[in-house]
Parts: sequence; structure tokens; C-alpha cells
Amino acid sequence: MQSKKDEVKKDIEAAALQTFFEKGFVETKMSDIADAIGISVGNIYTYFKNKKDLFYSVVPPILVDYLKKILVETIHFDNQHFPVDADSEARSSLFQAQIDLLATYNRQIIIIFEKNKGTSYVNAKNELVDLMVETKKAYLTPPSKHHELNPDEHMAMLHIIAHHIIDMNLDLLKREMSADSRRRIFQTLSVYQLNGMKSLYDS
Repeated sequence: MQSKKDEVKKDIEAAALQTFFEKGFVETKMSDIADAIGISVGNIYTYFKNKKDLFYSVVPPILVDYLKKILVETIHFDNQHFPVDADSEARSSLFQAQIDLLATYNRQIIIIFEKNKGTSYVNAKNELVDLMVETKKAYLTPPSKHHELNPDEHMAMLHIIAHHIIDMNLDLLKREMSADSRRRIFQTLSVYQLNGMKSLYDS
């Protein structure tokens, strides 16, 4: 009996994730989720108190915390080992953690950043950008003499770059392709980002 209940709960969560991914939180109705797996709406309430309870079960805040942790660790590593050897064992380990996260939670990540209306993630992108810039600030040096930026312009540039990095990864997640193709493109984009930052600070 418990096994059956666990199976039904998993079915509800899988249908909810797909429906939230397609429609977003606000536009999703509990009846949409119930219809997707052929159960009654009342049956969903046996397992979840309400739509928000179900939403945060399939798109949990701990996922955002882990995403932030991985990004902060990567920024620290890249700046402490600048210029970065993209093929080093330590960098490869961080890269693997990122690609595993993107591959396993691609729909949740898209929901968090693009289909978040009505949820606690509505400012998730700006919060992540601020965190990336704040982490980078500890390592700031003036850009090379070829780029005449004042401090305010420098900070604006870093915010633009952080937004661009998030948008690139979201674009990659939304494209239909094999896991191997997504991995190779992500790896190439990582090298592009590293080389791009390096070019700004080389004298």
C-alpha cells in the first residue's frame, strides 16, 4: 500500500513539474496536473496542502542554494587560479558539477529564472547576478589600459556580463539536443567566458 502511495506521489510530482514548466506557476491549475495523470484533484490534496506546497516540492529552494554554491565556488576558483587552466582536474570537477546540475534539473532551472511569476523566485535572476558580482568584487583589479572604464562603468560591465552568462546557459537548456551536445556546447561556452574575462584584464 505504501509503495502504491509513493508511486502516485511521484506521478503527481512528475506531472506538476511538466505543467509548471509549460505554463508557469500562475497559469497552472491543479486540475491540469490531475488531468495529466488521470486522477481527481482531491487525490492531489491527499499528498500536498495546496499548489504552492506542490510547486516547492518539485522546484525546491535548496536547488537555488546549490546553484549559488556552485557558481560562487567557480568564481573563487577562476580568480584564485587566474589565468585559468580549463583542463585542470580541479576546474574539470567544478565543470562536471555544473553540467550535472544543468542536465538533472534543466526544467526546474528554467522555471526558477523564466516561469517564476507568483513564486519566491521572481527576483532569482537579479539576486544571482548580484551574488556573482559581489563574489567577483573581492578580486577586482582595473581592466587593462586598453579599456578606460571608471569604477561605476566597471561594475555596470560586470552586471552585464553576469546577466549574459545566465542567459547563455538558459538558452542552452531550452534547445532540443542530446545530452552530449549540450555538454560539449557548455564546455565551449565556459572556455569562451574564461578567455573573454582574461582579455579584459590582460595588460
